[in-house]
Parts: sequence; structure tokens; C-alpha cells
Amino acid sequence: MIPVILALLLNSALLTGNEFAVSAFIHPSLSRQDHRSNLSAIQRFAHLYGGVMPIWMAVTTALHIFVCVMAWFYSPSAFPWLCAAALIWVIVIPFSLIFPVPLNNQVKEWDLNNLPSDWESIRSRWDFYNWLRVILLMSAFVLLSVGLKNYSS
Repeated sequence: MIPVILALLLNSALLTGNEFAVSAFIHPSLSRQDHRSNLSAIQRFAHLYGGVMPIWMAVTTALHIFVCVMAWFYSPSAFPWLCAAALIWVIVIPFSLIFPVPLNNQVKEWDLNNLPSDWESIRSRWDFYNWLRVILLMSAFVLLSVGLKNYSS
């Protein structure tokens, strides 16, 4: 069980930190001043993350659910915390698919010489939705940490 818990903790920490870095540092720095000149870099990130994140998020969610189920049997004091963390991850997946992912898919397909008239609005909405996702992921990480602290197995 220890390797699964370590994998969950590592995956959650890295993914949450990655999403935080994108929201707090990468996107703001690419959106300053001449935002239009950075759109090709933004598209590259959109392609990269569009391929990696579905797998990474699915694996992390599955690990959360597995550890939550194990806590049900082996650590009743950790179960509510781990279940709450897993529930947030289960919510993050459809949230991502409904809100930021469709916007990300639009950005990936933009012709940089013929941008849609609302391109800046689309980018702003993506930033807003990603910050909401970061808040959810940080909350899940805190719950996971408390749950693992209470885990007795």
C-alpha cells in the first residue's frame, strides 16, 4: 500500500504544482504586453498539455479512488478526508472537460494570422477556469495530506 500512497502523493503534488505554475506564472507571463506575439507558444503548451493531462489526471483520480476505498477498510479515521479529496478529483475531470478543455481546443486550432474577434476573451475565460481548477486541486491536496496523516495501516 505504501508504494500506491507515495505514487498518489507524488502525482497529486506534481499535477497540482504544475497547474498552479501555469496559472500563476506561465500564462501571466505569456499574456503580458504583446500578448498576440506569444500565441504560438501558448498553442504549443495547449498541444502538449492536451496530450499529457488527460492521462495524468485520470491516473491521479484512479489512485485517489483506490486509496479512498482502502481507507474504508483499513483506516476509518482517514476515510472522510481521502474520500473528500477523491470526490474533488472526480469533480475536476468533468469540470475540465466542460470548461477549460473546449477553450484550449479552440486555441490549438487558431490561425494566428486570422484570430477570432473574441480571442482575448477566450484566453481570459480559460485563465479564470484554470484558476478555479487550481483552487479545487489545492483543496484536494490539503484533504489528501490530512487523510494520509490520519492513515493507519
